[in-house]
Amino acid sequence: MRIGDGVVVPAVLRDLPQLPADISFGADIDAAHEVLLSPVSTETQRRAALHRWLARSQPCLFGRLATRQEDGVHASRGLGMDVCWIGEDDLARGLDAVSDKIQRARRRWKDRAVTAHSSAFLVMFNSRRLAYAPPGPELATAALTLAGAYLVEHAPIQPDVIYTEAVPLRHADGALRVYKASAQLFHTTAHLRRHHDRRVPGGLLISMNAPGHYAQALVARGLAPDLDEAMAYVRRMAMRSIGAGGIGHPQGRGSSWRNPAPHGVGGGCPRDGLDPDRYSATYQIDVLVQREVLTDARTRADGPWSAEEVWPSLHLGYLDPAPTDPGSPEHGWVHGLDVAEDARHDNPWPTWPAVNAPDFDY
Repeated sequence: MRIGDGVVVPAVLRDLPQLPADISFGADIDAAHEVLLSPVSTETQRRAALHRWLARSQPCLFGRLATRQEDGVHASRGLGMDVCWIGEDDLARGLDAVSDKIQRARRRWKDRAVTAHSSAFLVMFNSRRLAYAPPGPELATAALTLAGAYLVEHAPIQPDVIYTEAVPLRHADGALRVYKASAQLFHTTAHLRRHHDRRVPGGLLISMNAPGHYAQALVARGLAPDLDEAMAYVRRMAMRSIGAGGIGHPQGRGSSWRNPAPHGVGGGCPRDGLDPDRYSATYQIDVLVQREVLTDARTRADGPWSAEEVWPSLHLGYLDPAPTDPGSPEHGWVHGLDVAEDARHDNPWPTWPAVNAPDFDY
C-alpha cells in the first residue's frame, strides 16, 4: 500500500484508523505539526521542532531539562539525552530495518551512558498515520509491534507489563554497573484522553529515563557532592512532575495528582485515607502499553474519572539512596548491578505484570 507521496505504508501502519485531517490536538501540538508533519521539512528541522515542544510542553521536568541541553541551551545539572529518529522513509523499509537502526542507536547511547553523559533515550516514530491514529485496538497493536523493534530481548511485547531498560555506568573504582530505566509510551492522540499526560506531537515516542543512573552520573561528574544529595534532587524533580500534565488541556487537567486530591471531590477520584507519600493517576505510568488505556477512544476532557480507572497507590519509594539487596525489586534503580565488560549493552532486568495494589513493587 502507498500513500500520496509514493511512500510504502508498512503493515504496522496500514490498518490504523485515521482521525479527520482538520482535528486539533491543542495549539502547541498543532504548531509543532507544521514542521513535524510537513513533507518538505528535513529531519534536522523536525528534531528541532520536537525539542522545542518538549522543552515547553512536556510535563516531566527531566524531559524539559534534557531537551534544553539537546537544543544547545544551558540545562540544569547536566542531564543528557540521546534520540533515535524513525521517519516515514525508515518505516517504509520494514520492521527489520527499523529495528536495526534502533539497535545501533541504542548501543551508541549506552556507550555515552557509560561515561555519565546520557541517562535518557528517546525513540521517535515520526509518522502522520501514527499521529492521527485514535486510541483503539489497532493503535495498541502498532505500539506493541514498534516497542518490540526496540526491546528485542523481550519481543513480542505484551500489554499491561512493566519493562525496564539497562543503562551502564563506569564508576571511579573501575566497576561497570547497569541501572534501571523506565520504559514509557507517548503518542499524539493521547490528547484529551484518559492519559492526556502522554501526548506528544508527530506520532509515537518511546522514552527511557534512568533516574538513579542520572543521580550517580551527577556524583561521578562532580555536579553533586554525594548520592544522598543527588537523589534528593532527583526525587524533588520527580515529585514536581506529578500533576503537571495539564498542558494543552482546556481546564489544565492532568492525569496524575498528589494524595489526597482536592480536585477529586465529586469527580470520582478516591481521596480519603490515602498515603500522602503516594500519588494517583488514571493509568499505570510505568506500563509500556496499557491496553485498556490505549484502546479507550473516549474523550475525557470534561468527565470525571471513575474509581475503577484510578491507580491510587503509585509511589516513588524506589528513588531512595539506601542500599538495596540484589535480589529485591528495587535493586537497580539507585544502586546498580555489576556486569562484565561484554555485557555493557545487555538488558538483564525481568518484566513485571502490573497489579493495581498498594504493595506492588518492581
